[in-house]
Amino acid sequence: MNYEEIVNRFLTRYKLILGVKEEVKVKIRRYSTRTAFVDLRSKIIYINRDLLDLGEDVIEYLLLHELLHIKLREKHHTAQFYAILHFFIPEEKVNEIKEKIIKKLIEINRNNKR
Repeated sequence: MNYEEIVNRFLTRYKLILGVKEEVKVKIRRYSTRTAFVDLRSKIIYINRDLLDLGEDVIEYLLLHELLHIKLREKHHTAQFYAILHFFIPEEKVNEIKEKIIKKLIEINRNNKR
């Protein structure tokens, strides 16, 4: 799977749909407990490398989630944040994705302790 192409596809799509005009960069790194996060000043989204293997739906969710923080210029999860997120990815699907992510992070941390 070519993660760079998938990341760029979702990034381009959601920047256009959300009207995010700023340049946004994505950096892929390994984290033991973090999924993804954004630096609102530099507009850099950091994604946990180990989660990319979970599938395109996870990549889409992580990018959309962090782009919403940029779009709304808000680090917190507001009602507006969730309304937009669930417009694109239904709440039930978000919960399934979160469960996959949590399981993967637990697995990563178990393996790191050995």
